[in-house]
Amino acid sequence: MPQCPRRTLLGSIGTTMTIALAGSTVGATQTDDQSDGSSESPALDTLLEYLPASIASDSLAVTTIDFEERRVANEPYEPRPNTGGFGIDRESVSKQALVYSTGDDYSRPITVLAGDFDLESEGETRETDGGVEYERHENDREQIAAVTDDIVVLAEDDETITDAFAASAGDSERLLEAKPVIDEGFSVFDDADAGYSVHIGDDFHLPSTNEEVAVEYAVRAMSVLGPDTMEMKLAISFEDESVVTDELVESLTGELSYMATDDPTVEVDGELVTVVTERDLAAERAVREHESPGSLRVERDVDLDDDVLEIEVGRGDPTPIEDLTLKVDDEEYDREIWTNGHGTLEEGDTIVIDMDDVEPNLSITLEHDHELGSSSSGTHVLSHFKFEFDYDVDAGTLAVEYADDFPLDGDEVSIAVYGEQPPYRHDEEGPEPRTTVQPWTGETMSTGDEATVDDVEPGDIVLVCWDGTSHEDSIGYFRARPPGNVRFDYEFESKTLSATLKFEDDAERPADEYELLIDEEPADTQWADESDTVSSGSTIEIDDVQVGTDVTVVWGDDDIQMGWTSPRPQIELEFAEDGTAIEHVGGDSLPASELTLHVRAKDDFGEIDVGEKIDGEFEEGDTISVDMDDIRYATLQYGDTRSIGYVHSRD
Repeated sequence: MPQCPRRTLLGSIGTTMTIALAGSTVGATQTDDQSDGSSESPALDTLLEYLPASIASDSLAVTTIDFEERRVANEPYEPRPNTGGFGIDRESVSKQALVYSTGDDYSRPITVLAGDFDLESEGETRETDGGVEYERHENDREQIAAVTDDIVVLAEDDETITDAFAASAGDSERLLEAKPVIDEGFSVFDDADAGYSVHIGDDFHLPSTNEEVAVEYAVRAMSVLGPDTMEMKLAISFEDESVVTDELVESLTGELSYMATDDPTVEVDGELVTVVTERDLAAERAVREHESPGSLRVERDVDLDDDVLEIEVGRGDPTPIEDLTLKVDDEEYDREIWTNGHGTLEEGDTIVIDMDDVEPNLSITLEHDHELGSSSSGTHVLSHFKFEFDYDVDAGTLAVEYADDFPLDGDEVSIAVYGEQPPYRHDEEGPEPRTTVQPWTGETMSTGDEATVDDVEPGDIVLVCWDGTSHEDSIGYFRARPPGNVRFDYEFESKTLSATLKFEDDAERPADEYELLIDEEPADTQWADESDTVSSGSTIEIDDVQVGTDVTVVWGDDDIQMGWTSPRPQIELEFAEDGTAIEHVGGDSLPASELTLHVRAKDDFGEIDVGEKIDGEFEEGDTISVDMDDIRYATLQYGDTRSIGYVHSRD
């Protein structure tokens, strides 16, 4: 069940805040003379020195984590370092500095790890201009790792690696020097030893108005006080002091409301607002370990003569009724009715609503209010009805027949025709329907009622809706498609692709209505080259089609897509009986040197160069040994083409 944080702690859990209009910043950086030894560890400072000015942008985040310190705390979810898919043992990572670029092109330009590393693969030995020797590794994601005795630098290119070592040696400008505002953010709290993050370039949404205001930087920091307690700190420096109102200050506590916290202390110093609180990890674990009631189930055949509609709770631990709320069409429902006499609710219990309140496409949501916010689980009642559709592509008409036995009020039923994907919800932006009709106005619909919709074009989406015209309102769906469909077959060894048209009847169509495109260009061979008409089974073959080519079949003057494929070899894989190897049990034979096996285990991930295990071809009967425990699944990659074979554990 999804966790939904509450936006304020004040209204939801009765928290009181101490708001001090202070003349000094909480945890402001101490001078060297004032230092009491509680500043960040030298190791984390050292990692920050590797961040070069060349990765600077106007919108980014710099994050440091001390995993050794975090592991002292018994958090509900263990923090994991970014190891970049290089097979680095996560437990060997002690500290991390990571930069996110949060502008239009989201990326992670650099990660610096500290620890005791042992990469399985052999790297290429290189040396920086400053005389630092490192091993260079590259993975299939075009990421680069530079490994020294106790530092790993992960980057997107060699230039960033070079800049990182130069910055560390003091031979080039560092990120915190190029962006003093980040350095200022790191100075707000001087005793956060478990993690620290500074964001720049993001705006803040004012409460109630949702207006954006400019922010210089935002800080999140944490310290471990014990196995069950962490201190959490939040700071935002606004560009304009006048936007710092009581309402804004109160809303900032909502940024910590996904945690179980004590009363936060808030201080305001001009444009800087800081929030400090303690996090109760034991309470969080209790919430995480408790499964909220949910997975609501309603019988498909609803008997309108019943007094109530029964709704079964499909999962959940015993939960006090007073912590639960049932909403019907987003309105809180009468507790005396829906609780059905229960004092607690758990898997297998039944709740009810009055049958007089039941209507098509009725939304039902069960909410659980707890210390981390709220959880919710929902369903829709009578959300799909049977309609028969008969589309005449040449006439552009769609015959719609109601084929269900539930009486529908025709005044509430609309048929909406969209030329492109409609919005799912009422509040989402999207196209308006090109055509909307209400053919059953003034009627109570019953089985066999018919209507005809004109001007329906191939590619259109037709929704039969209840009380609206969005996808969320739909109780019936039809996609107008070109006549026929296409099946592709690919012979890897000869690089030959065949495309076969299939029709439901013996009808013939003009051959020039159909066109096959190779990488968006017409192929040299077309159905119209073979005959004036096509029928079911009409096939064309294209030679020299390489793996990964974009192949599409389109129909008509508007090039409506009928089918698409990207040719690739196929290999069938199975686990060996003892689970320590993966076997080729059918399909193509491929050069082992061009294959990579990606293996996901319960607590690990690894990549295996098949060429290091097998000489020559990887063919039926060959096995790849895997030195990992509790393997969940594996995928086989051929060159840049992923997933030409897949196998998963049945456990």
